[in-house]
Amino acid sequence: MSLFVIALLAVCAMLAVGFALRVGLRPLQALFIPASVVGGLVGFAAIQAGLRIDATAEASQTLAAMLRGWPGLLIAVVFSGLLLERSGKRISEAAGRAARQGVMVWIIVLGQVFLGLLATWLFVLPFHDVPASFGQLIETGFAGGHGTAAAMGAIFTDQLDFPEGQDLAYFFATFGLIYGVISGIVMVNIGIRRGWTRSRHARLTVIQGMENAREPTPAAYARVRSEVIDPLVFQALILAGAFALGWGLQTLFTIVAGRVLSAEAMQFVSNIPLFLFTLLGGWCMRELLHAAKLGHLIDPTSIRRLVATAMEVLIVAGIASLRIETLQAYLLPTALLLAIGSVWGAVCLLVFAPRLLPAGYWFELGLINYGMSFATTAQGLMLLRVVDPDLDSGAAEDYAAAAPLSAPFIGGGVLTVLVFPQTLTWMNPASVVLVCGLALLVLLALGWLMSQREAPAVAAAE
Repeated sequence: MSLFVIALLAVCAMLAVGFALRVGLRPLQALFIPASVVGGLVGFAAIQAGLRIDATAEASQTLAAMLRGWPGLLIAVVFSGLLLERSGKRISEAAGRAARQGVMVWIIVLGQVFLGLLATWLFVLPFHDVPASFGQLIETGFAGGHGTAAAMGAIFTDQLDFPEGQDLAYFFATFGLIYGVISGIVMVNIGIRRGWTRSRHARLTVIQGMENAREPTPAAYARVRSEVIDPLVFQALILAGAFALGWGLQTLFTIVAGRVLSAEAMQFVSNIPLFLFTLLGGWCMRELLHAAKLGHLIDPTSIRRLVATAMEVLIVAGIASLRIETLQAYLLPTALLLAIGSVWGAVCLLVFAPRLLPAGYWFELGLINYGMSFATTAQGLMLLRVVDPDLDSGAAEDYAAAAPLSAPFIGGGVLTVLVFPQTLTWMNPASVVLVCGLALLVLLALGWLMSQREAPAVAAAE
């Protein structure tokens, strides 16, 4: 049996065990920890135990080495489907509906970048041989999550000659997800007791994971006849076409750039990762199908399921293959950045949100941002549903409308995975810190000016 098949079966076993534990253990249900994270942690424990037993050490090391290479490919698959399955809203419309929310997200994420880079410049670089982008780990793991951790892991490994960054990015993402839920529930209880919520009937609904067995929901929709080809396989072909277009665009870009650019410039452009091209490949595939009047053949639900499958495997492989020696070697700087990121998240919710967000539902909208800034949007929406079970506050609509103003750029966007890492390789870290700090001050001033059109909710938060 090939090593790939063994690794694939091992990942399936980790996911199965993770799902069983998630369904069966009340603490995991209360913390809303996804089965993929649980499975990844189980795999991590199993591999670490195997490395310490002579009979299984070699097999465990081989498995970990193979899994460590999967996220780089899987994140390109994920990015292939991001623009393929959604048309997106126009930025002008989002700016008109939720400009204040967009500014708030920029403040949260740019603050993570600024504080992370500042701490790295002052306290990490003098004592550790790490790239300046080490300071991006707060944004990468917290606001970005496991998907961004995979993307930045490839950049740390291939461009910055810092393979340990991939392990640290996954650790930050895992810590942020768990801490974000625990601290988020604490914030919910504080908000309810202080009367910051619109609803007086807020409560936490624990999700076991088997509820859909009684109320099934469609996982996909058929766009072609199953007698010709299985509908899900057809959607996989569309996704594969988007990936192939991205790979072709990268190849063509590299060839053209090599003929017109200098060797120094090629060092920059050759580092543009594949997943950015597959993102563009997904957009091209969608537009080509619509131009041929075949856009109706794309089933967004199926594409989301396929992308989600890649993400589940990515998370399991990334967490299971973590190298514990990396965490030990960078324990103090990692703890420093984790502490800074945790405090900044609380400051944004308790200090900035009541002053910059709409007074009528600042806490509800702030909770979505809080969950997003530590884990994922899904975790933020989970916190929101505790205090706004019917989603009638308007917070979810503002968050969705403002997403195009931030998601393409920060928290896993082009600034995160392209601009910041490249800039930090040729600019003094102090200069980048200064620019980020000034930009953060401008955003805070802009948010304050926009909030003056409405009486802020400071009094309610005090």
